[in-house]
Amino acid sequence: MATELEEAKAVTVREMKQCIENDADLLKALHHRADLHEVVPMVLDVIEHDPLASAGSFRGDLLRALIELPAAFWHDDPASFQRYKAAVRAGAIARLALPRSERMAFWTNAEA
Repeated sequence: MATELEEAKAVTVREMKQCIENDADLLKALHHRADLHEVVPMVLDVIEHDPLASAGSFRGDLLRALIELPAAFWHDDPASFQRYKAAVRAGAIARLALPRSERMAFWTNAEA
């Protein structure tokens, strides 16, 4: 039987998923550091299918936003950290196939 805390957490995750309509919403949530423990797994689901998925800013903007997260976040979530490391490697390989200008955009177009 689930505890009250587990039930409340499940409701929060369901509500978060209902608020996220597209990849742009995921990117905004990452930039605002909103509900990261719910948002990051959703972002990882997207970039595991396409490491250079774009939320509209530039190719790979979702992965770049993950890279910008504080190290403490990854320390607190080792399962997501393993997925993140694999996504970073896949993103690096995928960027090698891009024209130089697009490869550089990954590093120069980060949001504040």
